[in-house]
Amino acid sequence: MPTFNDVHRQLSTRLDREWDQLGRRPAVLARARSWEITAKPFHSLDELLRLAGFKVAPSPEADETLRRLVITAADEPLAARIVLQRLLPGLLAIVRREQQRDRSVDAFDLIIGEAWLAIANYRADRRPTQVAARLLNDARHRAFTVTRRRQDRSCEDVVAPASLDLPRLPQPGSTFEELTIVLSAAHRAGLAAGDLALVCDYLGSRTSIALAAERNITPRTLRNRRDRAIGRVRVLAA
Repeated sequence: MPTFNDVHRQLSTRLDREWDQLGRRPAVLARARSWEITAKPFHSLDELLRLAGFKVAPSPEADETLRRLVITAADEPLAARIVLQRLLPGLLAIVRREQQRDRSVDAFDLIIGEAWLAIANYRADRRPTQVAARLLNDARHRAFTVTRRRQDRSCEDVVAPASLDLPRLPQPGSTFEELTIVLSAAHRAGLAAGDLALVCDYLGSRTSIALAAERNITPRTLRNRRDRAIGRVRVLAA
């Protein structure tokens, strides 16, 4: 049976591999340039990451670039994916600390999903500086502090938010992009993080049997929860 470290490496490697694939697509780079969010030109997604503060010394310019990326991420899944890659080293540091605290949970799986939601819900107008640190704190709080408080209040079986199975970026105007906008709207209108994560899991390649096994419930229970979550999405998005 694979250990946590094995799974952790597999997931982080998957994210890096997806990032490399995005970087090889000229249309993706052209799309990122079309946002005109940097004062300096960039010739690759990796260069855009560095302009946003990835593994370089902090600066007001990098903070402003990241802030603009987060604003763009409200309507652009690609921008959200870029922000997630920018946060990845900090997320992995949080995972190491949280996994030492509680080895019964998959800390990486939890925080990746919550980081995606933190990016989608960040209020850059109210929090215009120290964007990376604030996003990391939001993701950590949502993934672990809130979850622990819920566990303290109730002994019920809580379905932890699973990873969002980050998309292989669609072309502009695709059905997937439209669905992302609908889900973001529903979440802003009050859709619970657990319901959003459950719907997003169905966008991935895993079967309902595999998803049910991860949650230690029956496939029928999982389908019932999925149907309720989709019903909430319909109401809230409308």
